[in-house]
Amino acid sequence: MDNWRKSSYSGPGDGNECVEVATTLAHIAVRDSKAPARAVLAIQTGAFVTFIDSLKDTPGNWRKSSHSDGGDGNDCVEIANSPTHVAIRDSKAPADHTLTVPADAFTTFVEALKPS
Repeated sequence: MDNWRKSSYSGPGDGNECVEVATTLAHIAVRDSKAPARAVLAIQTGAFVTFIDSLKDTPGNWRKSSHSDGGDGNDCVEIANSPTHVAIRDSKAPADHTLTVPADAFTTFVEALKPS
């Protein structure tokens, strides 16, 4: 994929403080903008649309990333867990869009980001 774009809330300077998204006809892909070569979470476009639609009922247990700046922590992402999904949103714009992925896919994604 060569059409990666950074979140408009990815921080100052080079914007390497959040996520990048790329689309194809078949998939939506998400990766960490600080480590783009590590792991990509690819979701079928139809499933992605279903997730977006289901986000209207996201869980209320939002937590900020431990790498979300030392100040007010509003420089990255927040996540919330439900029994089957993980919801992800921009900590600077929590009322905007949310991405929801299956919990097992999120776990695989996070494990792939860890240094070996």
